[in-house]
Amino acid sequence: MFNLIQSFIASMPSNLGILSEIALIIIIATILALVIRIFKQPLIPAYILTGIIIGPLVLGLIKNQDLVMALSEIGVAFLIFTAGLEIKFKKLKEVGKTILVGGILQIALLFFIAFFVSKYLNFNNPACVYIGLVVAFSSTMIVVKLLSDKREINSLHGRIIIGILLIQDIVAIIALAVLASDFSIKSIAIICLKGVAFIVATAIISKLANPVFRAAAKAHDLLLLVSISFLFLFVIGALVSGLSLIIGAFFAGVALANSDFKTEIQGKITPLREFFAVIFFVALGMQLKLISGQFILLFFILLALVLIVKPIVTMFVIRLLGYKKTTSFLTGNALAQTSEFSFIIVTLGFSLGYINDGLFSTLVLLTIFTMSISTYLIGYEKKTSKILSWPLNVLNKFHSKNENLEYHGEDGKKVLIFGCHRMGSLFLKEFEKNKNDIFVIDYNPEIIKPLMSKKVPCIYGDYVNEEVLNKIDLNKAEIIISTIPDFEENILLIKKVKKMNPKITCFVVAERISEARELYRAGADYVILPQVIGGQKVSEIIGKIKTNKSEMHRIKKEHLDYLDSIHNILY
Repeated sequence: MFNLIQSFIASMPSNLGILSEIALIIIIATILALVIRIFKQPLIPAYILTGIIIGPLVLGLIKNQDLVMALSEIGVAFLIFTAGLEIKFKKLKEVGKTILVGGILQIALLFFIAFFVSKYLNFNNPACVYIGLVVAFSSTMIVVKLLSDKREINSLHGRIIIGILLIQDIVAIIALAVLASDFSIKSIAIICLKGVAFIVATAIISKLANPVFRAAAKAHDLLLLVSISFLFLFVIGALVSGLSLIIGAFFAGVALANSDFKTEIQGKITPLREFFAVIFFVALGMQLKLISGQFILLFFILLALVLIVKPIVTMFVIRLLGYKKTTSFLTGNALAQTSEFSFIIVTLGFSLGYINDGLFSTLVLLTIFTMSISTYLIGYEKKTSKILSWPLNVLNKFHSKNENLEYHGEDGKKVLIFGCHRMGSLFLKEFEKNKNDIFVIDYNPEIIKPLMSKKVPCIYGDYVNEEVLNKIDLNKAEIIISTIPDFEENILLIKKVKKMNPKITCFVVAERISEARELYRAGADYVILPQVIGGQKVSEIIGKIKTNKSEMHRIKKEHLDYLDSIHNILY
């Protein structure tokens, strides 16, 4: 089989051409993604594996590697841009102390741990500095991608993670500037001033952007073009200022976070983001190199630092700053990888002669490996949290003061609502008059805070969180309503509540008919299919206005009043 592949490669032209090489990347990535999806595995490792296969380490099919790297940077820009669209500085301010103190403390602790470990292994001081920096930083690209896929960017731990990553990126830029300069205070001050000037320019441009987008929105193609131009304007501005592409893309998104056209921009950018993100992960795999025997010990020690020590340090830092066990765990778990900045850092060290070829390959392999592993760590974080629940109880020795997002009324709630945004708000409206009979569990602090102010019994968290379950008396509950769209989470939820209270009535949501059938088999009493129910409702409305067109005005007014009443409950 291997000989056949070699013969096929030998018969191919020495240079496939740019278009053919990109086509080859997409085709092989698609095949591997389809295969890995059959086994219900995350897709990112499939893309990285594609890069390894077609890269210089295995088949060596791609000759235009510089072009692939350039396209991958566009993927980074689009991904960070869409993340910025979800983040508002007002929300980041709520966890501002944690972001600043926690971010700097986490970087410092990890840097010095890695520095002294590598020093113990007899590396010289400059090499130890580069190793420390690689271990200290985490991947904005990977983490934002996975948080976006899980719809957790606006969760409490999501905001903390994004904020810490932003601090890391800023520190990484300063570190790169210092390493490439004469180590003077003047060089650091210039970078800091450029950063401040860039933030001020962002604030000014964001005020001027809305009229431009309003004019562009009249033509859908023009809106897409203006959005991309806006992104690249910030990217170029950041690069000219000596900052990074990531900082520019992030602030471009933040500048439009309050735009009237944010949703439309997201919808248009998402397909481009997904396409270029695939190329980024393929490019990541293409950089893999084998390491020599003398560096294998270093690799496994650094791997343990990144995958074990780093999350533990981060967990304790976040816990000490006043957040609960689960938030601390999810934050630490998400940062268990090295950064895309690692490639820039090690390349700089290699070019300056501080890092030899063996150490360079070791740090590149560490970055690729930890990025791949973190896909699983974040994807299965809730199951891992449950498994590690007992050891994590050590974190309960510290007091939580920044996460008292709960309000309890009378005991013995009859109706439990998991997820109160959108569909969940409709159920909340139904029980509005008897709010002491309900208990809302939601993963978004922006939903919980207004409910607390309205004295609606609620808590921040989800069913996997043991701290949350301990505060919910499932034995007295009569109805549980889950608006969680995740099929597997609903399966686990049904099994858990039915085991604790067989008499409870379970309402859950499904996106497909096949999933609904599985949920019924798992014990659901009623499965809500939003598209089916929505279609039925619209059909009824169409039937009414066909016989009496004057009904349309009344139906519209009633719907607007209903939407206003729901908005008033949540906000």
